[in-house]
Amino acid sequence: MKIMGMGLDLQGRPLFPAIEEAILTKTLIAALEHNAAAMQQMGQISAIGATFKSELERKVQDPGDPLQAGWTYLIHTDDPQRAEITEILAPLARHRGMDNPKQPMLYYANSAEEWFDWLHDEYLSLELEVGRTPQYVMLVGGPERIPFGLQAILDISAKVGRIAFDSLDELQQYVDKLIRIETAAVPLVRDDILMFAPDAGPTDATYFSREYMVKPLSEHICQEIGFSTRSLMAHEATRARLEQALGDGSPALVYTASHGLGAMSEPDEIQRRFNGAIVCQHEGPLRREDLFAAEDVPSDQPFLEGSVFFQFACFSYGTPAQSDYAHWIDNVPKQYTQDDFIGALPKKLLAHPRGPIAFIGHLDTAWLHGFADVESPHILDRWHSRIQPFVHSINQLLRLQPVSLAMEEMNKRYSTTSAMLADTYDRQRRGRYQWNRRKEERFINSWIVRGDAQNYMIFGDPAARLRISTA
Repeated sequence: MKIMGMGLDLQGRPLFPAIEEAILTKTLIAALEHNAAAMQQMGQISAIGATFKSELERKVQDPGDPLQAGWTYLIHTDDPQRAEITEILAPLARHRGMDNPKQPMLYYANSAEEWFDWLHDEYLSLELEVGRTPQYVMLVGGPERIPFGLQAILDISAKVGRIAFDSLDELQQYVDKLIRIETAAVPLVRDDILMFAPDAGPTDATYFSREYMVKPLSEHICQEIGFSTRSLMAHEATRARLEQALGDGSPALVYTASHGLGAMSEPDEIQRRFNGAIVCQHEGPLRREDLFAAEDVPSDQPFLEGSVFFQFACFSYGTPAQSDYAHWIDNVPKQYTQDDFIGALPKKLLAHPRGPIAFIGHLDTAWLHGFADVESPHILDRWHSRIQPFVHSINQLLRLQPVSLAMEEMNKRYSTTSAMLADTYDRQRRGRYQWNRRKEERFINSWIVRGDAQNYMIFGDPAARLRISTA
């Protein structure tokens, strides 16, 4: 079996060649020792975080209500715009029921080692008054101040989203938009869903994402939830048709599954503009006209106002300077770019004063293996464990739950597989683990699923939710 990643470079070539499972398995097992300390630390804090979250949710009647569960925002104590940001966020904080809108949680760590100390001291500590610990936490600032790694870990125990705009005016526009949409007399979006899935043929990962992700999800939405669905798949999934569909009507949810662009050989400026852009259906060499990027979002007209945008693609959420996978396998670049950064498309969409309220995307490389098996895709029906987190996300969003609740199954998957990998190493080190084919398959599945689940993240207020008109 081959392990396939999503993503193309500017020349239209796969970002990473398909890897034979047997070769990758040997590589990963050999790398266990090198990554043991990080795995054990992650396994430990995942277990603590999951337990703490259960305790928090036990204290409230409705975890989906931020007024009951508590809402706050987290900002770095050294952020030079902290005073201005606090002033802008005060109306949203009051709208969410925050006790003191101008006293957020403060983040002060500056290294990965300090993240865990901060989590223990400021959020996960059993000495804190559990009943008053806010469950909804909105990170404010880019990964240079609040790292991607912390966001992934905190998401195990809290309901997390992030906002990071290029200007205070864009932040103000997002706050004003959320409050206006949530207090409007009539919902702005309809019970209409747009599904988009290019297909480059049976040897390409997009064939599987179309056939075994988007197609069954679309059927589920129609048959089980009862919403109308517009689908652009395979030869219909062109950029021209996508732009037309995005500009027509008021869909509640846009769900795309495609290659994401990774301009890894280009200067930092080009990467920041185009990494994560949607690679649409095309013939021949990849052209700029085949990409839907941030620059293609119109600024002078409403664009998906009040909707949620879910983009399954490499780098759709953002790009880390260094991939987590580089610690394990050699053919992943050691360095993607100079610094971690949020994708341009989610920032442009949410900064739009009449645009979406939330965005769900993927950090780093997205693996096909996270939801389908190349050699036996037919065994994965819509309720299979690999596809279930995506079904759960759709269900929660369209049942009008806060966007952060859509990520709960994905976060549980991250927590569980982190613990499994840590346990595997511990048992091997103690001489209690004898490898065989079945254990190797379980190990590689856990490794890929864990990395994939870790990297699904929310851009926007974690308490934002759809309001859908059925009239």
